[in-house]
Amino acid sequence: MSPQGALSEKDPIFLIMDASPVVMLSAIERLDWLMEPCGTIWMTDMVMEEVTRDPESDADPRSRWLAYARSWIETNKFRIRRVETKTFETYKLALEAWKARGADPLAKPDAHDLGEASIIQTLKSFRGKIQPRQTIVVLMDDADGRDALRGMRRINLDVFGTRVFIEAMDTSFGIAEAAHAWQAILKVIPTAGSKEDDDPLLVRRAI
Repeated sequence: MSPQGALSEKDPIFLIMDASPVVMLSAIERLDWLMEPCGTIWMTDMVMEEVTRDPESDADPRSRWLAYARSWIETNKFRIRRVETKTFETYKLALEAWKARGADPLAKPDAHDLGEASIIQTLKSFRGKIQPRQTIVVLMDDADGRDALRGMRRINLDVFGTRVFIEAMDTSFGIAEAAHAWQAILKVIPTAGSKEDDDPLLVRRAI
């Protein structure tokens, strides 16, 4: 089935995602589903850092599927475009300065929301360059990040949360196992169910 039938009437150029969808799909070892909409994935350097870095403690459940996520990214490195951003560059410099000062755990640079910031920075570079028939597929669960995308100008975006994206894998792409995938994710990541409203958000601003 065509990607347009699953997402929108427009032609997707590429898919870009926040860390949350990568973590949740890694938990059930189904990152290949990210290739379904258009086969082209962009991942910002900040998001790649978030999903591949070592957990800060053994209590971090991500450690259980980190090896899978790293292996998948390495295996598909020629299909994933790593996007360099000023967001990550600034974070890296802050991290290096923190280590030089003794790496006090209480003073570690905060990476919260930087994945979303790097995506927004990347998308801004496409404003005014998207044709009316084209769109960019964005996977993002964070409510504040989605609100920021809602206000973007001169661009077409199809924005989905992980749960709705998984539903599309079942209903539009015919992947039968996706019908129960969200329940499988909740078994290993119970907090995934607390995500805020992730209904599809279509931004239609390209003219």
